Amino acid sequence: MFTESIISIVSAARALFKNRRALAIMLLSYAGLLAALYLLVSTREATIGQIVLTMTLVVVAPALFFVLQGLSVSYATGPLSRRLIGKLIVVSVPLIGVTLLAVYGLGKVNSHATVVTTLRYLLIAVVAPLLAIQLWIGTSLRKAFAPQSVFVYALGFLIFAVAPYFLIIKTIQTERAWLELSILVLRLSIAAVLILLGWVTTVGGLSVLNHRNEQI
Repeated sequence: MFTESIISIVSAARALFKNRRALAIMLLSYAGLLAALYLLVSTREATIGQIVLTMTLVVVAPALFFVLQGLSVSYATGPLSRRLIGKLIVVSVPLIGVTLLAVYGLGKVNSHATVVTTLRYLLIAVVAPLLAIQLWIGTSLRKAFAPQSVFVYALGFLIFAVAPYFLIIKTIQTERAWLELSILVLRLSIAAVLILLGWVTTVGGLSVLNHRNEQI
């Protein structure tokens, strides 16, 4: 069972690096998304131009996000289409809304702080992403937490979440400020790449797994 999960994520990784066009578009979309988010956070709404920029980024950032997710779903099993991106938006918006409401509701619980915090992290980092991916690839929600799906997600989580986390929080102090800055930039760059590749291969692996199960 778990062997098939490993094969699926390996197949997705191979397909990703073979499809250079899709990989290039993903890298550009990801870079654009990071830039848009940075500008959205750092831009102050003080002038007309800044307000226009902020409003533009509010549209651009979600568009790039869904293009990236559409490519993640389709690169290993089929071509990207406008219909697929539309589907992603339709199924994602309600899920995001429910997740935010659930997180808000958990925040109102004043007792059992450890349990509430654990539930909040599980909801944001595991439950919501797995549900979203299963909705994106068009499988039933009852398969979202099937052992094979959870195993694929766990493998990907090590790459797109755990490894980048330790890269970011790890501090390397040197006597030369420029060297320390260079190492920081390198660590952040590697972390950003791992987040992209880990997430894309996770979604691709689940898509491949679902595609194979449908053919059985």
